[in-house]
Amino acid sequence: MPTLVVKHPDGSETEHELSGELKIGRQDINELVLTEGGVSRQHARIFVEGGKVMLEDLSSANGTYVDGERIGEAVVLTPQAQVVLGDYELKLKGGGRPATSARRASKPAPAEPAPEEGGPRSTRALPTLKPARPPGERLAKGERSAPNPAPAGAAPQPVLRGLTGPWANKTYPLKGKLVVGRAPPAAVMLEDDSISRKHAELERNPRGAVFLRDLGSANGTLLNGERLGQEPVEINPGDIIQFGMVEVVYESGDEPSNVPVRRDRSGAGPAVKGKGKGKVDPSDAPPAANKKKKLFIVAGAAVSLLLAAGVVKQLTTPPPPPPDFPTGDGPEVVGENFKEKVQELLSQCRSFASTDMGSEPQWEKAEAKCEEARVLDPINTEVNTLIKKIKVEKEAHAYFEAGTKLLTRLKEEEALDQFQKIPKESQYFRRAKIKVDEALVQVKKKALDDCKRYLDDNQWQAAVPRCDRYMGFWCQKQTREDLEPPIGYTLSLEGRVGKRQWRPKDKMFVRFLQARLKLDPNAETWKCAAGYDSEREDTDSPAARVKRMFKEKYSNAYMNSALFDYWAGRGNESLSKLQKVRSNYEQAALHGQTDLLIKDVGTVDQLFKTGQTLLTAGELERAAEPFDEALEIDKRLMMDMWETVPSFYRKNIQNDIAEKAYERGRDWIKREDPLRACKLWKIGFRFYKGNTDLIRVLSNVCSTRGTQLFGGAGSCAELAEVANWAVPGDGLEEKMAKKKEELQCK
Repeated sequence: MPTLVVKHPDGSETEHELSGELKIGRQDINELVLTEGGVSRQHARIFVEGGKVMLEDLSSANGTYVDGERIGEAVVLTPQAQVVLGDYELKLKGGGRPATSARRASKPAPAEPAPEEGGPRSTRALPTLKPARPPGERLAKGERSAPNPAPAGAAPQPVLRGLTGPWANKTYPLKGKLVVGRAPPAAVMLEDDSISRKHAELERNPRGAVFLRDLGSANGTLLNGERLGQEPVEINPGDIIQFGMVEVVYESGDEPSNVPVRRDRSGAGPAVKGKGKGKVDPSDAPPAANKKKKLFIVAGAAVSLLLAAGVVKQLTTPPPPPPDFPTGDGPEVVGENFKEKVQELLSQCRSFASTDMGSEPQWEKAEAKCEEARVLDPINTEVNTLIKKIKVEKEAHAYFEAGTKLLTRLKEEEALDQFQKIPKESQYFRRAKIKVDEALVQVKKKALDDCKRYLDDNQWQAAVPRCDRYMGFWCQKQTREDLEPPIGYTLSLEGRVGKRQWRPKDKMFVRFLQARLKLDPNAETWKCAAGYDSEREDTDSPAARVKRMFKEKYSNAYMNSALFDYWAGRGNESLSKLQKVRSNYEQAALHGQTDLLIKDVGTVDQLFKTGQTLLTAGELERAAEPFDEALEIDKRLMMDMWETVPSFYRKNIQNDIAEKAYERGRDWIKREDPLRACKLWKIGFRFYKGNTDLIRVLSNVCSTRGTQLFGGAGSCAELAEVANWAVPGDGLEEKMAKKKEELQCK
């Protein structure tokens, strides 16, 4: 039976036997729960099909990488494959034909999807290109196809304009209420795996305002980078909307036309009399109208003469640069053409820099297009931000390619130097991580072999640098007690260890230190410097800060590691490590402290599970009690960092009860009981004040109603009614306290 080996961010490994389907994610509903950074609620699944172990990404936010490449569809997982999932590494161990569970056997294997007709989908579509359509799509979209372009002077029509991939510069008119999704009945069809079938909804009201809301999509809807909920939000021209991985911009379409045309209510253009209702022949216009028309013609001729004179003057004297538009080495572009050109270049730049379509970005072309846009509009914020990002990614790509080539030439140490130059914010950082691990194995092995050989041959000059290289890797996972003598002890490397003397337990480390002293008797004390680290954990990251805190608090390695496991949500592993300390009689001095930690960690874990069970059953108010108790104990365990670097338990309690409170409150609003809704919303707000949905409804419903009642409150009983609607922080409680003094309420 194959086994899945999971390497956690802290370096520890766990094994899980594969039998049927294994769902992986952050939520407890998954068979394999991974709680560290970069893991979605339901991230991926591993299953057996046709005798093969398959891995499939479940539309996760940060993706699943196999051998450095992000996967879209299910792929075969082999023992040689390196899988990166958030901050975790996965590897398959074991061979042979894996067994499947009864649950998998009871379901027929899904049929392999037939290849799409019309050729492969474009991976680097330019703004003028359109993606190939599978058969039947035109028929499926027949009722929702965009109308023919309106004639000149037509009424302004708001649209969504695509910004990336095959949707670049493609427009979608907005009329009434329409759905954005991947399949019918969506009016705006975006055929991409990141789009849900019914992803979002747009509605244009009679006043012309356009509202947007998410329909509970898997990957969410972002408005200018902020994730939307299911409450409608008004959007403005120029807003950037992201459905899954597809970006569009909202345009009002109300730019003035060069040739304005007077239109009747039907919106039709001028026509000959008798051809339809409301259509008037110009010859039937009254004399006054014809006279006005002649005046317009004369005025137009005069303006033309003035313009001609201006042209002559322009030819004879060089004009200063136009103030409205920047000048540069590129072609002169003015007016509406200027805006369109900048947007077209931006769209092309995004397409070349995008990884959405599954191909490698073309950084050179992306940079060239963005530079063209910057020549036209040097102060455009988006253009300058994109150029900065492209330069970083372009440089990171060069390091990645150089390191990869050096690896193929078996120059692992030089490859490591290249990979270490890749910044952490680059998309190539995760891809390089696997290759760094591969190189580290070879470099460490080679350095260890050289170290042993030179030491055995008493070649101290050659041994010291090679041993120093290996020890730089080895010491990264050692404790201070393994590397340095305790306070009050001295280092002894020869003969018997006397009183107040100390010698490392690792024999190779001892031989290395002896070699250093033979080469230089006055050598300084060797220190473990920061070496190559495939994780390259940021020293200011939350995990690093928590590790430092627990190491300073608990000198015992098992204890500080157990508390870090608790912070990360691995309650069972934390308790297991604490039990090891408790069962070690040599650590009797720590047993009292360990007993208290075992009690606290076990209590928090149990209270958390109890509260989650009540929350799932819809008993929000009952769930608040165990959650309150769990957070109080968590505060004691996390000490000074309980709020700045919250534990897994605190984060999940706060987020889950806030989300559930919002949902339950909406149910009571539908039942026309806003007071009950406000009570539930305030419970969620008490636990977590960062939920934007709760903040919005508390302000719009509860605080608004409380302010209205306060304005008419003239008695103590009426003030008590106001208190039911007041929200902490909205100022009503302070106003009520002052008025209670005036009314002398008890």
